[in-house]
Amino acid sequence: MRPVIRRKELGDLRTLLSRHHSVALTGGIGTGRRSLLRALEADWEGIAVRVPSSPLDAQIAYSGIDGLLTAVGAPVDDVAIPAERTLDEVALSALTALDALPEEKNMLVLVPNADEMDLDSQRVLGRILRRRRTGPLSIVITARSVSDDGPFASVPEIALSDLSIAELVDLAHELSAVRFGHLTLAEEAALVAAHAASGRPLALSRILDEMALSEIRGEIALTLPVRVGPASHPMIAELVDGTSPDSEEILRCLSLAPLTPVRPLADRMPGFWEAIDELESRGAIERRGAFLRIPHGLVRASVQQSMSAGQRRRTHLDLAQDCAETWPQVEAWHTSFVAPDEETPELLTAHATGLIRQGFVACGIEFVERALKVSAAPERLHERILDVAEALADRGQFVFARRYSTLASRSSHPGIAVRARTLDVRNEFVRTQTLPSSLLMPWSRREAAEAPAEVARLQLTLALCHCERGEYADAQELVELAEAAQDSFHDGERQLAQAVRILLESNRGDDASALRGFIALQEEQEAFEPTFGLAVASGLMLTEHYDRASAVLDRVRMDCEPSRTWRRQADCLRAELEIRLGRIRRASDVIDRITAASESEASRGSGLIRQDRLLLLRCWHLFMSGRPGDAGTVEEEAAALAMTTGNRSLLAELNAVQGRYLLSVDCPAEAVDHLRRCAELSGAEVNPNVRRFEGDLIEALVRLGRREHASVMLQQLRRRADRCPSRWTELAVSRSEAMLAAGTTCTELFGRALREASSPEFAFEKALTHAAFASRLADNGAGMKAREQRTAAAALLHEAGAERLAEQLLAGRTEAAEIEALPDLPRLGELSDEERKVVELVRMGLKNREIAERIFVSLRTVELRLTAVYRKLDVGSRTELVSRLAGNPRLAAV
Repeated sequence: MRPVIRRKELGDLRTLLSRHHSVALTGGIGTGRRSLLRALEADWEGIAVRVPSSPLDAQIAYSGIDGLLTAVGAPVDDVAIPAERTLDEVALSALTALDALPEEKNMLVLVPNADEMDLDSQRVLGRILRRRRTGPLSIVITARSVSDDGPFASVPEIALSDLSIAELVDLAHELSAVRFGHLTLAEEAALVAAHAASGRPLALSRILDEMALSEIRGEIALTLPVRVGPASHPMIAELVDGTSPDSEEILRCLSLAPLTPVRPLADRMPGFWEAIDELESRGAIERRGAFLRIPHGLVRASVQQSMSAGQRRRTHLDLAQDCAETWPQVEAWHTSFVAPDEETPELLTAHATGLIRQGFVACGIEFVERALKVSAAPERLHERILDVAEALADRGQFVFARRYSTLASRSSHPGIAVRARTLDVRNEFVRTQTLPSSLLMPWSRREAAEAPAEVARLQLTLALCHCERGEYADAQELVELAEAAQDSFHDGERQLAQAVRILLESNRGDDASALRGFIALQEEQEAFEPTFGLAVASGLMLTEHYDRASAVLDRVRMDCEPSRTWRRQADCLRAELEIRLGRIRRASDVIDRITAASESEASRGSGLIRQDRLLLLRCWHLFMSGRPGDAGTVEEEAAALAMTTGNRSLLAELNAVQGRYLLSVDCPAEAVDHLRRCAELSGAEVNPNVRRFEGDLIEALVRLGRREHASVMLQQLRRRADRCPSRWTELAVSRSEAMLAAGTTCTELFGRALREASSPEFAFEKALTHAAFASRLADNGAGMKAREQRTAAAALLHEAGAERLAEQLLAGRTEAAEIEALPDLPRLGELSDEERKVVELVRMGLKNREIAERIFVSLRTVELRLTAVYRKLDVGSRTELVSRLAGNPRLAAV
């Protein structure tokens, strides 16, 4: 079985061939051109022919065209190429010869390296490719590039760009499965190979070929830089060939270390700066502050392996001496190759932590792998390696964090082993929101006795994760277990215990612990546990201390600036804070920033961070920006994640978001379904301000005329508000009472609700109250007053940044009037209001996706409504539906 390196491009290639019969496949050496040709050739239903070529023929006019015609068996007698014939004449004769081929052959002609043919052949071949659009012959050429004024200009092209790290990692696993069968490629080995391949799939294949099986399994230290064969040189030729001797010397020095200080090399080499300019202009090296490095993994590996063992040793010695006084971490690196001692591994791992915290993540990893390679006693490294794992986890580098925490978990010291387990729990939750099985206690009695502080930290970490999932009983039990050992707490454990208490109490509407945490953060000038800061911000937000919550998030983001993991979580909380404050535009900007960063990191192979929060925020953002069709995929991802991880809280929040949106676009029946599901999943929540769905559910029931049910829900909301009072809950109760009131009482209660929502933080809620009042007035026949209320609501929505909702609100009555104009057909009365809207838009000629965008629902929702319409009206297709709506006589018999 041969792996397909570029499945998407292979599909594109087949599509283009079916349309044009001629395609140019372009890309540099190692981008996968040959593998695509092989995959296409293997599945071709017909005859596949390769046109041989040789650089020796490049000086012979028309030798390429002669080879092409000979390969396909075309008659060549009339295409003898006398010197007096023009290119047009040669091209016409060649086309005639190709058209004479039997149609039943269905021939695929592959022309590798067409840009290396003689120039006359390239020009003729270009004309053939542009003029052929039909016939039994399909031609694919490969070339480095196609220029706008070159011989292959205007030929349909598929350009093979470099693969992303994520794509290369997936390919590495596929290649490994093909070559080694049941052998599993370790994630860290796949990631190292992907980075070193620098976007080239061929390079990745060569790197995996050179890896030892124990490296592939992740059992030993990885060789960095990776080993590559001599065939990799053509892939880097444009970066290194033809450089000056000084530039070659610099490349050799830089290839021996992940980082090299500028100053020692500049002092030693007279032509240093000229050589640096040359290498930088080629993209072969880059500066990072006071250091130089080779960013291209293939360049570094190839240059280093071109050196003899003696050259490498002498250069290591020279660089170790150069860095002895100023750059101890670089000195330790070079010394490990020439004179390592017992302290060298520990020194390297200590420097690795410092490098990672300074942002040199890849360098830090390389230091650790080198330490593992030269260490005779790995047990001595476990604690320092765990420090490295924690630093990597803070930056979202979960693959290597897991590698090093796994190594540290083998320690015979209980404290180190439990610390490693705690880090694994935290990382797994941040990545996937899953927790260890509650049936397995992740600490032993011996560990609890010998390492009480570390076990307490593990228990508190688990408790925090349970709080995030809304599993408060589990969190309460774990924090009580941890606090039994509080005499052994350090500052970190005390802050974690406070964080759990803050989340538990704020979810009950109690703000005391969150306010104490805020004061503690003001007094704390040193570093604090990021988890504590996030818990304080969350607690303040849930108890409506919004300014304080914002200040804490600013502090967390500032103190955790280098940390991608904590900064991302702070950004998610910031977006949720802006949503609660009704600042839609600001929330959307934050979500756009988070989404862009997350997608960029995913392409570079970095781990996902709090995907549950990101999916919910994206879903909300797409709804608010009027893109429900795009939201459908995100909804499915969020629901799948919730079901896979057993996360009821995530599923409840998703249903709350969906219900709120459906209500805003006048789909109360669907909104009730989602909001009732949210209510079922929110049994553990005692504070209605946590999820904020009950006011929406009452409004949806009122719109459906289910006033008794709405009254029951209002009574429940009042009881919950008495237990956990909040300003938002009071506003929700007031609006619900107004919607359920009759006569002049309704007007009075809506007036009271609008006055209660007068503060800036409730501007969005005030807009919803105006909209609900408008709906009630319209139902009572007060059209002028209803328009005034809708206008006020739309103005507030525009100000908050919810322009699409404002447009929908203002257009709602017009659309309703249009739908009422449907013909009076016997079975239309069986349709719901939502189905009637879809029917009218179908009659107007809109497609399903256009209908989804028009009425702000997902494409799936439109399809389900149409299916119901077909069944109720007893029609079998959209065409038949439109025909009957247009007055077809058949309809009268329905």
